[in-house]
Amino acid sequence: MTGNQYLRELVFPLTDLVVLLSIVAFTLLTALAQAAGLLGLWLGVILAPAVFRYLLMLLEARAYGRVTPVASIEVFGIIENFWSLASLVIFAMLIWGSVLLAARVSPVLAQAFAALVLAIAPASLAVLAITYSPVESFNPATLARMIRACGWRYVLAPLTVVVVLLVTSALASLGAPDVVKLGLRCYALFLLFTFTGALLHASGVKFFLTVENADNAALPQPEDALSRSRRRVMNHAYGFFTRDNRAGAMKHVEAAIKDEPDIDDAYRWYFDEMLKWESRDAALLLAQSWLTRLLDEERDVEAVKLISRCLLENPRFRPLTEDLDAALELAMRMKRDDLARALED
Repeated sequence: MTGNQYLRELVFPLTDLVVLLSIVAFTLLTALAQAAGLLGLWLGVILAPAVFRYLLMLLEARAYGRVTPVASIEVFGIIENFWSLASLVIFAMLIWGSVLLAARVSPVLAQAFAALVLAIAPASLAVLAITYSPVESFNPATLARMIRACGWRYVLAPLTVVVVLLVTSALASLGAPDVVKLGLRCYALFLLFTFTGALLHASGVKFFLTVENADNAALPQPEDALSRSRRRVMNHAYGFFTRDNRAGAMKHVEAAIKDEPDIDDAYRWYFDEMLKWESRDAALLLAQSWLTRLLDEERDVEAVKLISRCLLENPRFRPLTEDLDAALELAMRMKRDDLARALED
């Protein structure tokens, strides 16, 4: 990360309109919650998980070089996005741990504890955004691999946030308005996530960290030309999808797939990557066209596996209308009564 790149990332939350509006909205809603008493407590309970889910979306978008996502109603889906609450645990540890240590043990120990939590926070958030696993986000071995992968650049993330917080404290001592101080704290919070994502992207690697076998997870490997090309297609499709242009997103991806020498490998790659988005609807839409191909070519085993995977992701998944009868016939022929019942419901 060069000096110019660092400065761009430092001001990114203020220069990207989507992020800036999110900071302003979060600042005003937080100020309202603080002033609303008991009602404000309920507002905070609803707002905090959604904000941290959106921050993880920002981190992931910056890591993969995607366009800035727009917060939608889906960020309020706590059950579907329960894993994202691990980020709240990190900051709860930072705040309440420091408060309790300062009050009951020693202010110096409290500061040391806060520095330690802040030092590992970028790695923990990065692992969480990539693996969707709260357990892995607190796994010391996984965190160590993440820090090694980022190299010396890693220290820039916590140090930058510390500098912003020191500036906030200085302004507070000069009597700056409360809303200004709150806005700077929100900026520091957003910066931690966007800067961490940019740090991953600047490393020029794709992270293959798996939940099932984290101890043996491969270290980051450089992306090849095909992966970079696919990633560019994904970035454009993601932009279409987050702006409610689902048809445009699917058309863009399917056109790219048809141009590939190995269409099945392309379908598999795009499907797996789309499952990492905050909404799995895109992956399931792509699966419908992939299923059409498998049914037309009478690749029964692969088609059944795909239907099973999609129903696992969303029990409401259905093939395209023109493929439904063929899918039902296939399920019965393969003695998969469970799939047939699910598709008939």
